[in-house]
Amino acid sequence: MRILKKEGPNILIVASQNEDVRIGDYLMVTEKDRSLVLQVIDENYLDVDGIMEEVAREEVLLSSVQGVTEDPADVGGISREIRDMRLLQCKARGSVEHGRHSPRIDWIPSRTTSKITRQNVNDILDSAGNRGLRKIKIGKSGRASSFSVTAEALDGRITIITGRKESGKSHLAKMLVRGLLEHGAFCVIFDLNDEYGTIGLTADGTKTGVADRVVVRKPARDLKFSLEGAGIRAVTSLLQHSLEMPGTTLREFMRIWEGMEAKHELSMESFGAYIQQWRCNEFVRDALNARYYTLSNSGLFTDSESAFRLDEFFASHPEGGALVISLSRVSPLNRKMTVELILSKLVELLEQKAIPPVFLLSEEAHLYLRETYWEDLITRMRHFGVFTTFVTNQPDAIKQEIYRQADNIFLYNFSSEADLNLVAQASMVDTDTVKSIVRTLPPHMCLVLGHAVNNLPVVVTVDEFDAPPSGITRRFFDGLRVPSLTR
Repeated sequence: MRILKKEGPNILIVASQNEDVRIGDYLMVTEKDRSLVLQVIDENYLDVDGIMEEVAREEVLLSSVQGVTEDPADVGGISREIRDMRLLQCKARGSVEHGRHSPRIDWIPSRTTSKITRQNVNDILDSAGNRGLRKIKIGKSGRASSFSVTAEALDGRITIITGRKESGKSHLAKMLVRGLLEHGAFCVIFDLNDEYGTIGLTADGTKTGVADRVVVRKPARDLKFSLEGAGIRAVTSLLQHSLEMPGTTLREFMRIWEGMEAKHELSMESFGAYIQQWRCNEFVRDALNARYYTLSNSGLFTDSESAFRLDEFFASHPEGGALVISLSRVSPLNRKMTVELILSKLVELLEQKAIPPVFLLSEEAHLYLRETYWEDLITRMRHFGVFTTFVTNQPDAIKQEIYRQADNIFLYNFSSEADLNLVAQASMVDTDTVKSIVRTLPPHMCLVLGHAVNNLPVVVTVDEFDAPPSGITRRFFDGLRVPSLTR
């Protein structure tokens, strides 16, 4: 391999066909005591004067001349090698001096004396600084037999996992969750497709070390709240944002709550009775009754002692745990109400420092998060200790503000030019890198950007997740006998 030339921010390298270099690989251009770190983002054939004419001439000769043509000097072999030469388009990713990586790219190595070698991405990342000690293995990268991100790189960060359908996003998300649990973290997962309940099991059903820390709850079934356990703040937020209770009615509700609390009568039964005897405007009473019946019919509230308490979940799992909220086959309204209650209560407990920080995983959040929560999750809630991972196959469903403030992005393949443009504009690397690499990725390979890789883009082949199948699409023809075809 040799440097051919520099075109703007790109460095072009000539490589022969037998050089095992792929898009996404890292190269080290060494000159004396320093090296320039390059990443291959695209490759083309090397075009030289007359090569198209040469290819056409050989094709005509091969199709018209019979027999063997002698070539004692092997001129034809040399010609074929030249025609197979590749032009590697590379981006500079910094320099390595005295074993340490720096972002400086203010020099150009010699075209004649420099040496170009393929480089293990783990060695480059190690030279860029410590990424953390708590490793989460997710697959392999290039010639690296194993590639890991660290739990510290996700701690206090906003993470996005996006790509087209069936590219492998959920497998990666499950790996990250299991890895966080193994390191003692707490996770809350909004599970739309019943995929995360088995993250504590291996494919043959054997329990892993975190199996007993995974708790799956279904709204209105085994996830029910008491008014006292939820608290006035969370219930008020639910009434205001999910059930659109007017301000006047909300004030009367708060007065009713204070009355029930003073008499130690906080219950759904008492709430209904208080509304009937409460002295207020009839329109306000009707609005209170309407919301009360909605709460009662939702099945999310109970006066039973078995009501779920979020603080008790944390207290009962001192070594970390995952609360999986199964939102599959739950009505849209109940989804929004459940999410509102959980998030409001999380922030309340975190403000009081009653629970440790939480990793929140949200799949297709646009289906159940109200608009204002997008900003809350990346600003206010983040500072309190809610660190969100968004998983989606619709990148345009995530606001540009979130992309710009994301600390880690795992990009799978996109076939849509519009999706590529959207993500490329908001990512933390140049648009050429994103468009060139992501467009060529096969399933189960992703481009990792951000703190998880010391801001050096890395292409990773993600491992299969060792767990029982879950979240599989139900198909009509699966299991049906194939009819015999007769002529």
